[in-house]
Amino acid sequence: MKKITVLLLAALIMLASASTALAVVLPDGAMRLSGFSGAVTVKNASGIPLEASEGMSLYNGYTVETGAAGTARIELDDSKEITLDSRSVCSVKHSGKTAETFLIAGMVFFKTERPLESDEAFIIRSRDIVNSVRGSFGWQGERELGLMYGSARVRAAGNEQLLQSGEGVSLAQAPVGGTGSNKLVSSTLTNDAIPLVALTALADSPAMQEKVDSVPTLNSQVMLGSLEDKRAAAAAEDRNAVQTAQAAVTAQNAAIGATASIYAPNAAIVPAPAAVPANPEDDNTSTVTVNPRDTEALMAALSRGSVTLDAQGWTISYSGVTVGAGQTLNITGPGTVSMPGLMIESGGTVNVSAGSSLSVSGTDLVWRGTLTNSGAVRSDADIAMVGKGACVLSDGVFTNSGVFSIAPSTSFNGGTVNNTGTIIVSVGGVFTPNSANGVVIYVSDD
Repeated sequence: MKKITVLLLAALIMLASASTALAVVLPDGAMRLSGFSGAVTVKNASGIPLEASEGMSLYNGYTVETGAAGTARIELDDSKEITLDSRSVCSVKHSGKTAETFLIAGMVFFKTERPLESDEAFIIRSRDIVNSVRGSFGWQGERELGLMYGSARVRAAGNEQLLQSGEGVSLAQAPVGGTGSNKLVSSTLTNDAIPLVALTALADSPAMQEKVDSVPTLNSQVMLGSLEDKRAAAAAEDRNAVQTAQAAVTAQNAAIGATASIYAPNAAIVPAPAAVPANPEDDNTSTVTVNPRDTEALMAALSRGSVTLDAQGWTISYSGVTVGAGQTLNITGPGTVSMPGLMIESGGTVNVSAGSSLSVSGTDLVWRGTLTNSGAVRSDADIAMVGKGACVLSDGVFTNSGVFSIAPSTSFNGGTVNNTGTIIVSVGGVFTPNSANGVVIYVSDD
């Protein structure tokens, strides 16, 4: 009876407010692809592609990727929404009153329908910026954020800053291999610097236009005056990107005889490497030293034996990758390779070189094979080492803020473990890092 009373009271409160729309109540963990245009790919937490359809449910660990000229609108719950820009990738998560988006590449527009309650959270994470949204709307890229209206608390480069309407921040990176550190740079938004994904959302909402006009430095009509020009420029950029990618694939296929392409999000296509000689006696010994554009191409390249990924100072992303028996994935060079859903099967090997970074944030990582790390491996998800898996950190660093489980007959040796989550070592499991902090639970036979 108590449950019925609470629901009726909530309904009466909503109906009593003329300005409050009827809320859509989503199951815990379920979100919705409320609209999309152009090329949009949805993958579940295991990296399996699903057919995108308007209104389809999204669950924790799902990723959404837009192609050239594609956009996707995602309803995280009844008051939190994002719109994914073209050529962008994100994963989503929702639990209780907390909604999270992990922006893997590109840009996203965010908005809330109302100021959030004190026990609610709306968090957008990109490679370098963590944005805690509070009753506001704006956009966020991999290294920049613009708040058109409201407030948001931003963390980046070891700093935290409260943004208000009409303010923005960007991350100024220290030179690769140079001295100094990344810096968070503040700015005041201008009418001509609003990205297309934000302008499109603004054009469809008189309510947002009214809020923007309340900000002294902004004018919605001046902003919208550039909408068509920016649409035309974006369409031309998308066409050029497709043509450049096709040309790169053609050139690379001719060079190495493999269907793969070099890809860095929001960056120019880098020159193709020298040709890799084929081995007609044993094709599994061939090594691919290119960055395949998507997971399918990467898996095809791995099937040949060995793949080397070089992020070249960028973040390159693949979801749902499986490194099978006899396959080797080498991660080298500065930058980050993001692989939510990575699985290392028995007999498979992943090597992370010094100065390189592998991120498995967003979804679970399972490995039964070998992970050798001399660089950095980071995860904010749950990790399970199972079935005689092995991790040799050497001088590497493993950062964990999830639940890291080490199964029987599985070993984790060497390196430094920065642990703000929980590490569980089963009976028969080995956990012998050079140093570790945080909570480590050793399961006994008792």
